[in-house]
Amino acid sequence: MILRSTYSDTSGLQYRLRAASALLGITDNTTKKYVDESGIRVRRANEDDAKAVAVRLFDPDTLFKLAQWRRAKHYIKTPLKGPYVVAVHIVKGGTGKTTTAAEIALHLQLAGMKVLAIDLDVQSNLTQYMGYEADLELKDAEAFNLTSEAVVGKTFAHVVCPYVGRGTTDSVGELIKKPFGEHGPHLIPSDANLGDMEYAVSASKGARELLLRKLLAEAAQGKIPGFDISKYDVIVMDCPPNVSMTSTMALASADIIVAPVRLDAFGVKGLGRLVGEINLLEESYGHNVHPELVILATHFAPQLSRIQRMHQALQAYQKNLAPVSISVSEDFPKSLEHYIPLSLQKPLSQASREYKEFTDYLIKRLVLIEEQRAKA
Repeated sequence: MILRSTYSDTSGLQYRLRAASALLGITDNTTKKYVDESGIRVRRANEDDAKAVAVRLFDPDTLFKLAQWRRAKHYIKTPLKGPYVVAVHIVKGGTGKTTTAAEIALHLQLAGMKVLAIDLDVQSNLTQYMGYEADLELKDAEAFNLTSEAVVGKTFAHVVCPYVGRGTTDSVGELIKKPFGEHGPHLIPSDANLGDMEYAVSASKGARELLLRKLLAEAAQGKIPGFDISKYDVIVMDCPPNVSMTSTMALASADIIVAPVRLDAFGVKGLGRLVGEINLLEESYGHNVHPELVILATHFAPQLSRIQRMHQALQAYQKNLAPVSISVSEDFPKSLEHYIPLSLQKPLSQASREYKEFTDYLIKRLVLIEEQRAKA
């Protein structure tokens, strides 16, 4: 019996050429060209079944390797002086926030970037999307055919709490999960113990809102023993869907804030609260805190008049509105049941295509931020 290192079973994730090309965002011919040039081995279907047609079968690890090779060859333009921080936040539940964080992390990695996703929500939905069950205990792992790697164990609180107390930060090697292997997006998971971080920060002194910003800046410079994030290009943070010290710190540390707005009255109202929180941070800390807001409309259904009205209401934020919306789909709740991001389950789906387009837009925004900073 083979034990798995995540709660999800990714062994069935195999893609033919068309699906692999869709995930990489290139043509079939280009994919074949890259395989030949890179020397990266791609399995053939007839390796396991002599009667099968010898078509290429890509797995996620192969795709991530191809993506990194492609970037190293400068075949895709990405920011080069990270890590940049993308915080996914809206003061409203049920908007697709966690789905958006998972899909962004995945598609950034498929663009060749090195991504660390951090689950900052005690509900642990991003942790589940990435293949882990927050309630799983070590003593029960083997009963589910799982190794100790499938157990969450530690959360971001194990970094922040010692930092607040100026103690020794726990080893990042014990903290970070690799749900799709070394070449896929990495994850700092969450469980109920993450709440310790909120209490520790709330009891601290000084500019608490800037604590996470300072921590990440020092970690990117290798100044925090055991927590060096300099190898990552982007940090994607899934924030709790409420106003809290954790979410405020995440906003203050972000280069880009992605706000998934469900197209209903409550979603638009939640956006207003988020904008108010960003404005307050900027007023308090001036040019030191100036994240760029990107609004992503979700649950879009153009045939419904109320959806059209809500989309019209977002025009008040036109300069911040992303040029792509995420359509309503029953595939999203189903994907969570399998502990695997939707794009890896259905790479040819409309949802995967839309999140790929949105991530491409985000990459352009990050490149522009880098260019503007170079000129400053």
